Amino acid sequence: MDSIDKCYDAIMELQGVDDLKGMVSRLRKFHLNKKKLPTAKVTQPNYLWAAKRGGGISTCINAFTEYLYADKVIEFTGTAKYFEFKLAYISPDKFFSELSRLDSAMSEIAGHHRFFRGVACINIDEWTGHASDEHFYKFIDYMASRNDKILMVFCIHAEDKNVIESVESALSSRLRIETVPLRFPKSNELVELVDSKHFKSQGFYLSDDAKSLLADSIDGMIDGKHFNGFVTVEQLATDILFRLLEAGFTPSANGCEIYADMLSGFSRESKFIKRIKTFAAPKTMGFATAKEER
Repeated sequence: MDSIDKCYDAIMELQGVDDLKGMVSRLRKFHLNKKKLPTAKVTQPNYLWAAKRGGGISTCINAFTEYLYADKVIEFTGTAKYFEFKLAYISPDKFFSELSRLDSAMSEIAGHHRFFRGVACINIDEWTGHASDEHFYKFIDYMASRNDKILMVFCIHAEDKNVIESVESALSSRLRIETVPLRFPKSNELVELVDSKHFKSQGFYLSDDAKSLLADSIDGMIDGKHFNGFVTVEQLATDILFRLLEAGFTPSANGCEIYADMLSGFSRESKFIKRIKTFAAPKTMGFATAKEER
């Protein structure tokens, strides 16, 4: 299996993001067909990703960029293949300093190259209620002027159709945009994820009733105001492991099966679950680069 197939399969193995998988599948077909028409000047669109907070955008953008790089879909130059940036809101009566900050970020990641070429993942959460502001259009114009060098992925944490459409409309006035909703995994899918990553890997095996209890507990957290997606679920799994070891449960040669009564402290009505609803503060996206350098 070559690197393109590995990167493609890595995206197909992601949980919950069916729309992203469909988009990448169509993109792969487009690129294969484009190779048959070497003179065709047809490029892919930029993207608006709409996800639940904590829905794994950073994981998705890393997997997506690795695929683009492996398949040579776009050109890459710089110290990293992509960067993440949070565009802060500036009121119309103040100087729009965010463009200078964004320009500095791009210059930094360009390294010794004149321009950065790659993927820009830009969080525009703070602009969801200000998509018609003059400053926001200045930002879009700025990005459009770099459309030949950068593939843009604009990200918002929103599920409201009207909010998504207002941002989509503003972006589409200057850029080709495809909107991709990133569905957050269902509670039973999340249980399977943490079971595989945290429990089975350590020799613990969740019984069916234990899985049902955890799925119900996650359902109880998901709609909490400060639920932080995978971060919160990872926190839950880590604390369960801590409590199991604290109570003296350790895997034997055949492993250790975990039953629902052993997880009573993590039921939907437990103090832990009620507390964790407001414990995890929302994670914001700041400027960061992919660790792997070219």
